[in-house]
Amino acid sequence: MSQPEHWQLKKELNLAHVLTTIALLVSGVVYVSDLDKRISTNSQELNHLKQIRNEDQKRIEKRLDSIDKKLDTLLSAKRVVQ
Repeated sequence: MSQPEHWQLKKELNLAHVLTTIALLVSGVVYVSDLDKRISTNSQELNHLKQIRNEDQKRIEKRLDSIDKKLDTLLSAKRVVQ
């Protein structure tokens, strides 16, 4: 078996390789821009959920305060009766 002593390179430019490379670059850009949009949307949804959670927490605290007042009233009325 004879092996060539030097590397040989072809100076050809294959159209299929160029088109494939362009398609990969375009799909990569589209993927990254879509990913950026999804991250932005998720960030907005997360902020909205935090806001809703804070409002719910305040509402629950008010409701618990109301229940505490009612229980205190019931317990004080019970002590007076006894």
